[in-house]
Amino acid sequence: MVKELKKEMFDIKKAINAFVEQNNRMTHPLKTDFGFLKWLDEGRLVVIGGGSGLGKTAFVLQMLYELVRDNQDREDGVIGIFASAEMMIEELTMRLIVNQQVLDNLNMLNIRKAFNSRLTPVKKFEENIKKTEFILSDVPFYFLNASKFNLKDIIEMIKKTREKKPNKKIFVVIDYLQLLLSDATNLKEMNTVIKELKNCLIENKANAIVISSINRDAIKNNYVDTNAFKDSSMIEYTTDIGILFTFKNEKGKYTLKMDKEKRNLNEIEFYAYCVKNRTGRLFSDQLIFNKLQQRFKINPIKVITQEEFKKQQNENEINREKAADKKLTAFDVI
Repeated sequence: MVKELKKEMFDIKKAINAFVEQNNRMTHPLKTDFGFLKWLDEGRLVVIGGGSGLGKTAFVLQMLYELVRDNQDREDGVIGIFASAEMMIEELTMRLIVNQQVLDNLNMLNIRKAFNSRLTPVKKFEENIKKTEFILSDVPFYFLNASKFNLKDIIEMIKKTREKKPNKKIFVVIDYLQLLLSDATNLKEMNTVIKELKNCLIENKANAIVISSINRDAIKNNYVDTNAFKDSSMIEYTTDIGILFTFKNEKGKYTLKMDKEKRNLNEIEFYAYCVKNRTGRLFSDQLIFNKLQQRFKINPIKVITQEEFKKQQNENEINREKAADKKLTAFDVI
């Protein structure tokens, strides 16, 4: 026990050497359109939340694949693992082919029509789809059918990947967190698993981007902060970067509610609002999501100042008080 403790103890000299070594690895930023990933230190946990139908899976799929693809010329190039408990591998592959636009005039609508119709041209269509493997597969990007595994299996896989690839950057996407729990309502299990995941990331110098559900109360009462994440207690403490998909209302304030008329549009505009960032500044990036192409365009628009963040926090408190008053009134009536 004492020997193990000594291994984990760092004197000032060791700590400084570790700091210098880490900064040497981060001399050059990662190539990516997703600004918060460029200087991301190892061992970080990023959590992304938002309402249904906003393309969270498409967002992280595009993010991870392009991060892997665009950094292959580095000695410490990125290995990407996409673990999905929500979608079949076939569905994810189809979305990736559409997203990367490797075939002309291909989108989610006509790809489904082609396969559903089973007409003669489908043979030619299938041949073209198979050709994409030569374009897409030349990078270390892997799908994992997470419905057959739990989060502990994924943690073990991160450890083994680090053993095999000691000099590479490892990024894991988990889509999504609550589906990988044996009991999504068990808060104790949630807290234990998140803590184990975070420890694994630190020990193995890996990064994870995790999709999380958000609370219905947060959408209803508009809490734009870390409390919006479902079962947020441990997420709030362990996450390094927390991002919520938000909209702007007519007053220019951020909200989690999407206008009904926007749901049927092929292109949706909203914002990746950073509610927590241990590694740098808070930000709000404009996102334009094309549903047919399953593709995001990112416009980094602003850094959120402390004053703006405090205003948003005050807005959250006002919304909480209003929600509490509504519950109290309902109780009084009964």
